[in-house]
Amino acid sequence: MAQVRHQMRRIARGSRPTPNTHPAFALISEQRKQRRALRRRAWLSAAQGTA
Repeated sequence: MAQVRHQMRRIARGSRPTPNTHPAFALISEQRKQRRALRRRAWLSAAQGTA
């Protein structure tokens, strides 16, 4: 699943998909992106609660 999401992100950016991407690289990058997105979401909800 991480490999598919990695390729879909490349396509969305306008890059060509790379079918020989290492699965471990795709998984680690996917986890980092999810962690960053969750942090951003927590920050937004905290900011909206105090305003």
